[in-house]
Amino acid sequence: MKYLNVFDVAGPVVWPLLGMAVFGLTIFFERATFFQKVQINASDFLDGIINLLKKNRSLEALTLCEETRGPVAAIVRSALLHRNSSKLEIQDAIQSVAMLEIPILSKRQRLLGTVAGLSPMLGLLGSVLSCLDSLQKLRSPLIAANLNPDFSSALLTTALGLSIAVLAYCGKEFLRSRVDSIIRDMEWTAHGIYRYLTLEVQGNKSISSSTFLEADSS
Repeated sequence: MKYLNVFDVAGPVVWPLLGMAVFGLTIFFERATFFQKVQINASDFLDGIINLLKKNRSLEALTLCEETRGPVAAIVRSALLHRNSSKLEIQDAIQSVAMLEIPILSKRQRLLGTVAGLSPMLGLLGSVLSCLDSLQKLRSPLIAANLNPDFSSALLTTALGLSIAVLAYCGKEFLRSRVDSIIRDMEWTAHGIYRYLTLEVQGNKSISSSTFLEADSS
């Protein structure tokens, strides 16, 4: 085993396994990089937007939302565009954006689950093929020389398949935790901007009503 090429010992199944490992790593790093770019500090972002709105700088708030990547900024932008609408319309606008953004966050994660599920089966397939090859070589007089590499092949493919499955599963759970974190930020931001805008609308209406009553009494 020490002096044998690992790929020769493991057999042809090792190549699909390595392909799945590379595929899984590519998905993981692509998603992790994406989440790193789109996840922002939701609390600071919302505080900045509300401060701009309090100063009647709505255009700057919209510009900030458009320049900021991620679903949190998209939700705030949608709410601001419906700022003068009714409560139901603001809520519908926020929900519509959330329904579009959440599938983008979960994109390609099921592929990691596929890698985690198929890798052990491929490893087991390699083990079965190696054992069948060993049984065929029992007819040869060089039994001892032939069996050791074949059993090593069976163990290598099984171990490799299980290792890939474990890593893919851990990667999937890590990405799922990042998605859950971003969704919590979305929910918190949506509640905050909705509450501010609806209270602002109520305040404007009460001011208008009091002004009208004062004018009517005079």
